[in-house]
Amino acid sequence: MSGIWNRVYQSDNTFFGDEQSQFATICLKHMKSNNVKKVLEIGAGHGRDTIFFATNGLEVDALDYSNIGIEIINKKAYEKKLPVKSQLFDVKKPLPFKDACFDAVYSHMLLNMRFSQTELYSIFSEIRRILKPNGLNYFSVRNHNDKFYGTGVEVEEGIYDINGFEVRFFSEKETLDLIAKEGFNMLWMKEEYEEPVTLYLVAAIKHKIN
Repeated sequence: MSGIWNRVYQSDNTFFGDEQSQFATICLKHMKSNNVKKVLEIGAGHGRDTIFFATNGLEVDALDYSNIGIEIINKKAYEKKLPVKSQLFDVKKPLPFKDACFDAVYSHMLLNMRFSQTELYSIFSEIRRILKPNGLNYFSVRNHNDKFYGTGVEVEEGIYDINGFEVRFFSEKETLDLIAKEGFNMLWMKEEYEEPVTLYLVAAIKHKIN
């Protein structure tokens, strides 16, 4: 899959646009009101949200499995002298950080990639591990109201190959189950259309497991 994204970013290094996502704008406001200082973005792409967070005073670590995406982020951060640390990484592996070192973790549509249910739970378990007590987990996923849901070729239950991109679509229940199973409480969940996709936008907080 990294090969697909390398080709995408190589042909268009602003594939998702230069402007931050709507989700990043919503999350930044929430982060600021909750005294978030240090954020990890997983699946950072070419860094439009990474750069936005760093420009607005946050210390950002960014992970992505496209080396072209990471090169673009590094170039932008260097040019703008921003506090961004980025690295090439496969999120199916344990996250390369110590326990309880981030105030928040952010991912925008990352979980729509072709992950198994076991891998999704593992990702959330790792997110929980690296978050500080009461740390925040912000994520967005394409849902069953997305106009592309059910199109293309179903390659696995709930996962469709659409023009070469393998996409998982989440039901509301699947989203809530993922949050609850891995030790988070939901703060808010909103549905929003962001051209051309329909998303659940979610903020959850790490809670103690007795």
